[in-house]
Amino acid sequence: MKITIERDGLKKLGHKVGTAALDAAEALEAAAGKLKGKAEDGIERSRLMRAMADLEEEMDLQLHAIGELVYATHRGTPSDSDDIQEILEYMDSLQEEMDAHRQQLEVLAGAVVCGACGAANGRGNLYCQNCGRPLPKT
Repeated sequence: MKITIERDGLKKLGHKVGTAALDAAEALEAAAGKLKGKAEDGIERSRLMRAMADLEEEMDLQLHAIGELVYATHRGTPSDSDDIQEILEYMDSLQEEMDAHRQQLEVLAGAVVCGACGAANGRGNLYCQNCGRPLPKT
């Protein structure tokens, strides 16, 4: 039994194999890119969660300090209202930072942020559920 291989047929087969290999390599590269993006999102999500836990701890400490100042005033040792005001303003800045971290987490989860008011909206929303302005198309 004699097997004959045509030169043109072999070339076509080699070309098809090469094309399939390139397509497979491109698909693997795209999949690796997606995995890398998901890993980076996970790392960012973990970083934000840690930062939020630190902020909550700091806010608890500040609330405790305010409580001590108020109680000292109640017990007859007046505290300086400027001290309380300074702590409250610091807590406002901590709360703003906490809100920014929450918004970043929502964006990582797929929310669309309104450019007008900063509210997080679902992916399918065309208009902001807070202010009604049009949202950017995703």
